[in-house]
Amino acid sequence: MALLLLAFAPVADAHDHNRLAEINRNADSLLETLKSDAAGIAPTLDAARKLLDEAGVKTVPQPPEPTARSAEAGESATAPAEFDTVLFAPLLQQIALETGNLGHRELMEAAAPSGGQALLLKRGAFTLAGLADALSGDGGVLAAADNGYRLALPLFISEDAALAMSDGDRLEMATERGVFIINEGLLTIRDAEVTGTDAAPRVVDFHPFILTVRGGRAEIEDSRFSALGYDGQPLMSGISFASSRFAGKRSSGRVTGNILENIRSVEATGIADFSFSENRIDGARGIGLRLERVDHGVISDNLVVASGQHGLLMIGGKKTVVSGNVMAENAGRGIFARDGVGHATIADNVLLANGVEGISVAGGACVDIFSNAALRNRADGIRVAQSLGVRISGNLLARNQGAGIAVTDAISPDDETEITDNIFLANVSGISAERFSRLLLRQNDLSNQLPVLFAGALQYETPRYLTFQRSLSKASDAGFRISADASAPPSLFRGNGGQFRLSDFTGCHPGEGE
Repeated sequence: MALLLLAFAPVADAHDHNRLAEINRNADSLLETLKSDAAGIAPTLDAARKLLDEAGVKTVPQPPEPTARSAEAGESATAPAEFDTVLFAPLLQQIALETGNLGHRELMEAAAPSGGQALLLKRGAFTLAGLADALSGDGGVLAAADNGYRLALPLFISEDAALAMSDGDRLEMATERGVFIINEGLLTIRDAEVTGTDAAPRVVDFHPFILTVRGGRAEIEDSRFSALGYDGQPLMSGISFASSRFAGKRSSGRVTGNILENIRSVEATGIADFSFSENRIDGARGIGLRLERVDHGVISDNLVVASGQHGLLMIGGKKTVVSGNVMAENAGRGIFARDGVGHATIADNVLLANGVEGISVAGGACVDIFSNAALRNRADGIRVAQSLGVRISGNLLARNQGAGIAVTDAISPDDETEITDNIFLANVSGISAERFSRLLLRQNDLSNQLPVLFAGALQYETPRYLTFQRSLSKASDAGFRISADASAPPSLFRGNGGQFRLSDFTGCHPGEGE
């Protein structure tokens, strides 16, 4: 203990209770804002920014977002509007050729009251009001309802058609009739509301959903969504986007400024040009936001609260930026990146009171975890397993019920995990490592992490680290390196059906072969 105290003698107030109290107050304030029905997205993001700023977490400069491609109807805007009622089984078969037959039999059973029929927008531009007028004598397919319209048949938007909902439009989709929307053209929803009815579905767990597929595009902005998502069925989870990896034209989407309550999930699989920003997902029944094989995604300034599973799940995909989000009180991890996620940046997020880790990376490569705050999570603040080229820098780790940072199960004896400039306060332990290869520790603030600095196999390095710290001058930025000869041999991480290809990750940082 004498060695420990001497090592941190230059650090004022080794047990800085005032600092921890301030962080706790700001965390409590953020939770109160999240739970306030009156608070909007912007005030909650401001509370998160205040927490980061006053804790001394430095914001990471982010490259400007790519200019969003605005929704354009193209030829559909000038083509005569044409629609029909058709059998939808052949349409589902076309979708199955690209995405697989995922729950289509159950979907047809859920929509049995429609007699297997759907409304098909063949070509041209439609508004909700104009379509309702055109269908006024068609047996209530799209009829006026409480403050809006009620859709009683599944709706397909073909490649040459466009549908717009705007200016306070409200669309109610009949749950009891198995209604859903599949978009292969252009779907625009602005300042509108979409919800499922409260009636009991014909098939257990069915709720209406919106799926953009086969090269379609959806732009969804400043709208509200509720009671959506077919539980247990992929790509029918509420609002979904999907493309095959072999598709000639990929689906795309932009989702910004929306409130999503009581949905199963927002899901994007295999698509390009995906932006998800300034949205609030509250009480998702599954994963808040699920990304699979999404490259160049931008996930920024969102609130994901009280999801039944993880806040954000990323499977595979490269060069996605996750920044400025708040993931709080989700039952699983705040952010979980796995199975081949690479060249990703996770920065400036607040991970608060999640059921497992704040941030978890398993089977990733070239992942930067910068300037996040992980607080009060029920396991580790940040956990990295079976990954390559991970840098963990400038993060705040406070009052997590595991380690502030945990590193485990290295897959290459030559890999080095960088842990630099992080702030640790009152976690069960500071840094834990098992079956690691090499670690670089530099300028981390562990002064408020006493007495348990290191855990796992790393605990045996505590005396050497303390001696190293005591010998440093105040201005030194020298790093403390740890190498474990007994780390795991090189192997490939397969995970849950994912792929981890070393050929995708020839270099993590500029100048290293990317």
